[in-house]
Parts: sequence; structure tokens; C-alpha cells
Amino acid sequence: MKKTQLYFLIALSCSTIGFSQVGINTNTPAVTFDINAKNPTGTTTNVDGLLVPRVDRQRAQSMTTIATSTLIYVSTVATGTQTGTAVNIDAVGYYYYNGSIWVKLHNPNNTGIQNIYTTDGTLTGNRTVTQGANTLGFTGSVVNAFSVDGSTFSVDAANRRIGVGTTAPTNTLHITSTADPLRLQGTTAGNPNTDRPVVIDANGVVKTINTLNVLGIPSPAVFRLATAQSNFLNGIGAGGTQVVPMAVIKNAIDGLTYNATTSTITFPPGTYQMTFVYEATHDNTGCSISSYLVDFPLNSGTQRIHSTASHNQGGLSNHGGTITYTTLIPSTRTWQIALGRGQSGNCSGTGMTLAAISSQLLVFRVGD
Repeated sequence: MKKTQLYFLIALSCSTIGFSQVGINTNTPAVTFDINAKNPTGTTTNVDGLLVPRVDRQRAQSMTTIATSTLIYVSTVATGTQTGTAVNIDAVGYYYYNGSIWVKLHNPNNTGIQNIYTTDGTLTGNRTVTQGANTLGFTGSVVNAFSVDGSTFSVDAANRRIGVGTTAPTNTLHITSTADPLRLQGTTAGNPNTDRPVVIDANGVVKTINTLNVLGIPSPAVFRLATAQSNFLNGIGAGGTQVVPMAVIKNAIDGLTYNATTSTITFPPGTYQMTFVYEATHDNTGCSISSYLVDFPLNSGTQRIHSTASHNQGGLSNHGGTITYTTLIPSTRTWQIALGRGQSGNCSGTGMTLAAISSQLLVFRVGD
């Protein structure tokens, strides 16, 4: 083996001296160093080719005083960094030295590798960036530092703003559209006691105002008598009351509940306006004035409010009235719907019917 190598070196030296051209597997080299394949055609399995030095990226990066046109094969990029003379070494492959940095052999002018840092480009197909646990960040310092399709989406890095439909946003999020610029889906129900309503000023800026309770926007609850009550208040003296078995028709008051079995309302804290509407008939002789009362709820006791209605006697006669009161309930309490007999009337005993449907209770929560 050593003799063969020595003979090859001697022959190579002689060829160089005599002809200034060297040929391998050829007697007529066409250039300074001409290598021909031993078997240029056919199906033989022996290997023809040229092996250049194989190094890792760190080794290539560490070389100094490199002659221009030096050729290497980078076998791994697991070592070293893509900086300095190795700035282009990002993959396994052939690289040559152009006098200042290593350049991929397939990219002799160092321009074939297009990227967003040096040139514009066009995607030739769909692309997906798989980030995994890695982050992808952008930094900028100008208006419209990053955009998608013109004004469809724009990032104002100078003022920390986002524009949709505009490249010059004036607010943190600025949406411009000719119609219906904003749509939200998947929202959950809010709390009228703590959440704030959203409003839009004349310039389209979104703002919040105080809670519904502080604003005093009423939230209603409606109760109605479904079945007429015959001989209502029969045997009830002045100042006494009788339960009115109403049904709940509407309840938009957060936290208010109703027990239909006992006709009992549970009030959460708040300010309420309550209106009791009654409609009745009476046909008893000697009965021309009917007096009623409602004991409205307070913190711990009640406040009695009277109502008087006159009507004919001795025959069926309709009468009715409305009793309204505004009350403050500072803590949760229960209250039973009831109508009582007042002191200023002259009716008692049988003959009074409390009408269905038209007899009702309206409760409005008007604030805290």
C-alpha cells in the first residue's frame, strides 16, 4: 500500500513538472487537474467520485487564513453557530470560501437563498410554521410596521396600536369599516350589579358607563292573578290581609326568586318600585265603599299603604285601583303577596270577587 502511494506521488510530481497538467484515469488531461471516472458507464458497483474534507460547522467556523475557493463538506450543523464566516452554514452540504465567508456551493453568488431579511419573495405553495414550544416575535418602531393585505390588519409599533381596516390607528384597537365593524360571539351573561354597560361616543370610541343599578335602569318582575278569588276578604276585619296566589309572568331581576306555592318573593338588596293593581266586583247590599291595603316590605318590617274605591251597592259593581310604593331593601328578605281590608270602607262579609288577569303586581328594581 505504501509503495503504491509513493509511486502515485512520484507520477503526479512528474506529470506536474513535465506537462503542468495532471490526469487521473486519463493520459490527456484537459485542465490542470483532470479526473475521469474509471467506469463512466455500465453497471459496475465500484465507486467513482471525489472526496473533499468533511468537517462540522464549528471546525469550519474556527478556520483562519482560509484561501479563497477552499472547498469543504459540512457534515453536521449541531456544533458551532450561524455567525461570522459560518453565517450561511445552516445545513449539511458543500461550501466554498469566497474570501470572507463560507458560501453554499449551489449558491455561488450568495443570492439564491432568498429571505425576508434581504429580498422580497413569493410563496409557491401553502406553508405552515410549526412553532412548538418556540416563540415568534417581531419588533418595530414605525407606524404600520407590520401589515396584512394593506389595511386589512396593521400594527403601529411606534404607538403600540392595532388597526383593522386602517394603517393609521388612533386608538389601541382601531376598527374601520363601512358597515357592522364589530361582532362578538360566545359572550356570557353579565352581572347587572357589578358589570358596566358598553357605549360608543360620537367618534366611535368604545367606553363604559356606571352599572345598571347605579344608572337606575329598571329591571322588571311581573306577577298576575290567574284564577279569580270569590268572597275574597270574607271574614277579614279592618287591618287584616289575605294571600293573593299570583303566578310569575316575567322576572328580569337578578337574584329575585318566587315561591308560587306560598306566593312568597325573595328580594335581593336594592331599591324597588312596587305597584299592586287590583280589580274586583261587589254585590252586597249596604256596600258602596271598598277599602284595601298593601303592607309593602322594608328592611325588617312593612309599610302600609291604603286605597279606597267606591261603587254601587245591591248589585254587581266593578271597582279597582292601583297602590304604588318605592322601598329600599338593604339586605335579602322575603315578602308574601297579600291584599288587606282597609278601615275607611263600609264593606265586609261575602260578595267580593278579586278579578283574575287584571289583578297583578309589578316590581321594578331601580337601583342599589
